[in-house]
Amino acid sequence: MTPESLVQEIDKLVSLPEVCIQVNQMMEQPNCSATKLAEIISHDVDISARLLKLVNSPFYGMRSKIDTISRAVTIAGTNELRNLVLATTAVRSFTGIPEELINMDDFWRHAVTTGVMSQMLAQHCNALHSERLFVAGMLHDVGRLAIYLTIPEKAKRVLEVTGGDDWILAETENQIIGFNHMDVGAALMRSWNLPENLISVAKYHHCPQEATDTELDVALVHIALAIARGEMAGFAVDEMLWAIEPSAWEMTGLSPETIAPFVDDMLAKALDVMGMILMPMAQKRA
Repeated sequence: MTPESLVQEIDKLVSLPEVCIQVNQMMEQPNCSATKLAEIISHDVDISARLLKLVNSPFYGMRSKIDTISRAVTIAGTNELRNLVLATTAVRSFTGIPEELINMDDFWRHAVTTGVMSQMLAQHCNALHSERLFVAGMLHDVGRLAIYLTIPEKAKRVLEVTGGDDWILAETENQIIGFNHMDVGAALMRSWNLPENLISVAKYHHCPQEATDTELDVALVHIALAIARGEMAGFAVDEMLWAIEPSAWEMTGLSPETIAPFVDDMLAKALDVMGMILMPMAQKRA
């Protein structure tokens, strides 16, 4: 088995909803219009509800209630809209993974926190179009889900060896499976025809020094995931930063000293975004 053949299997189980594919295609067109995007999104009740919740949140500070999709698209902007659609469809696409392999709520909490922090770190280092980092961060570990869905027995063996230590996960996957979740994540992004920065982040988020394309995005997500993982483990800020590759600091121009004061703000923003993307899913299951 190769990452590509595994992805062929996953495509039979998980595929991006039509609304996500159409939005991505529209976004690639130079004459992309808010009206056309609104028409596409209106066909998906779930995404429509989330978009309305987003634009009516304190984050946008609108004085009057926004109750139409076309107005919501105009307010959110096309890039924010694309992020919301992709993030929402990813959360609801991966279902049926055995609970003994992973707690999906914890997985997506970590993913959203990584995405939010990636975007905010990008703003701190003045990266252009920082909103692209949200989806890159949120989907960085999606290869793990693909492995759990397609080869659960081997995944179980991997987890038994690692004992919950994610820092040796990729190495253990290489030994037991023959490749790792980063290889699978990159192959899956490629099969979905997603942008190159998402492919690179999926492939190199644990080893930013090996990235040869979109290095800044990879480095930002690498820093963000370390902080997000440390936060979930209950570590102090200085304990969160020990595993970050020195090259990531060099690529971004950031440092532990410059970002430490902003960690609490980033975590608070992540909680707000979780309320828009994850909480409705939990309510629906209940």
